[in-house]
Amino acid sequence: MKIAITGETGFLGYHLTQYYTYIRKFEVIKLGRDYIDNILLLKDCDLLIHCAGVNRGDNVYDANITLTKDLVTGLYDNDISIDIKFMSSIQEGIDSPYGNSKLTCKKILSEYCNDVNVKFESYKLPNLYGPFGKPNYNSFINTFCYNLINNVQSKYNNNIITLTYVYDAINVIDNKTNSYNEKHCNVTEIYKLLKYFHETYSQGDIPKIDTQFNRNLFNTYRSFAPCKFQFKKHIDDRGHLVELIKSKTNQSQIFFSVTKPRVTRGNHFHFNKIERFCVLNGNANISLRKLGTNEIITYNINGDDNIVVDMPILYTHNITNIGTDNLICLFWVDEIFNPNLTDTYHEKVIQ
Repeated sequence: MKIAITGETGFLGYHLTQYYTYIRKFEVIKLGRDYIDNILLLKDCDLLIHCAGVNRGDNVYDANITLTKDLVTGLYDNDISIDIKFMSSIQEGIDSPYGNSKLTCKKILSEYCNDVNVKFESYKLPNLYGPFGKPNYNSFINTFCYNLINNVQSKYNNNIITLTYVYDAINVIDNKTNSYNEKHCNVTEIYKLLKYFHETYSQGDIPKIDTQFNRNLFNTYRSFAPCKFQFKKHIDDRGHLVELIKSKTNQSQIFFSVTKPRVTRGNHFHFNKIERFCVLNGNANISLRKLGTNEIITYNINGDDNIVVDMPILYTHNITNIGTDNLICLFWVDEIFNPNLTDTYHEKVIQ
């Protein structure tokens, strides 16, 4: 199946792209920011997911209406008939520039689909959170994470807010479930939990992750945090000892690998796993690349460095033996390996 997503580089569009590419294994066409200029790419597509939009600013209503009208005009002008999924919001219809724009855009798209006899679906998405959201834009959770990492004071209250993890929303969009798996949260309690994550993780330790919500929240926090740590070496006349990980989570797995010179392991990524790598002996090149980007982060690490590297979700990564001796590495994962649900997707770091 071939699909296209407007707003593919935005928060939801980015995660939809990774989901449909790697989990559903669809062909996802890249439309780019100026998707109207690439409208002809939709001729061979089976589905269009319309995510592009403006959430904040001085011209929200007009901007969203223009984006949608231009899209429909391009479809008509090029005689394109395509099923559409529209990403609306629970604010749809609320008397605000954003809420009114969502309702109007829905009507414009629905009329097009009725006219050309294609399928139309609209989703009133709840408050979404997840990795790589923009602080002060997508979610207060992204703002809290950014502020904690950058030592910026956050303002918060005791309001109760309903949250949905971005991939729970995507399961609804993909018609796998009817439930957004919403979580009702106190804003102050969320801030305290993120602060606990920050205080624990900034020391190199893994906080207690005892629910899927905590895991999702921690992975969101980790998308803002550094992933490289150096630990103190405790030296005495016997040699030395280094504490590589302290985890509050019970379900975890530790393993090691021996890699021959000039051999590379990995070239894969995860949607959920929390991983930590440590070089015990030899010389390694650890490389990471966030999906959808070209920037490669590289760490050259020696077994004497006492350095660990954590793997953020949705970062493809590998480790290469760049020395002349066998490379020995220790790995910690926050879950026991399940061969029926590996959460491992192959993608080369260097394309």
